[in-house]
Order: sequence, then C-alpha cells, then structure tokens
Amino acid sequence: MFNSSAMCRQQAAHHRQVAAAASLEKMRTIALAAAKAWDAQAREAEAREARKPDMLSTEDAAIALEFRREDEEEARMRAIHTWRKSAFDPLQQP
Repeated sequence: MFNSSAMCRQQAAHHRQVAAAASLEKMRTIALAAAKAWDAQAREAEAREARKPDMLSTEDAAIALEFRREDEEEARMRAIHTWRKSAFDPLQQP
C-alpha cells in the first residue's frame, strides 16, 4: 500500500511547522530532514498517481509486442500454407 501524495504533503507541512516552532537546532534539523523526505515521497506518489492504471511498463509492452509479432507471423504462415495446399491440391474443387 502506498501513501497518497496529499498525505505526504500534509506530513511535510507538519514537519515544517515542527521545525519552525522548535527551540533546539537539533530538533529543527531533524524536522526539516523529515519534511524533505516526505516531499520526496510526495513526488513519487504524484508520479505514480499520474500514470494510467492500464498503462504497461516498458518491459511489459515489449513482451506484449513480441507476442503480437509471433501471433501475426504464425497467422501469416498458416495463410500461406493453406493457400499453397489449396492451390496445388488436384483434388480441391474451385
């Protein structure tokens, strides 16, 4: 399960508020690091959310294309074989 971009942005904002309110430098540093990490997660979530659900990965698309080419080649070979068989079979009626 992935976090939504909205939730990640809320967490980043929260940690920025914590940093702004912190009286200790170490707390500010940690809160800002957490905000930065949540921002990175938000960008990943936005990219994931922007993709279409039915979109194939590059590898899956390449595999699907190879299967399609194989199927087309098999169909072409069957058609040629059927044509040759009917064209040269003396028992075939036109």
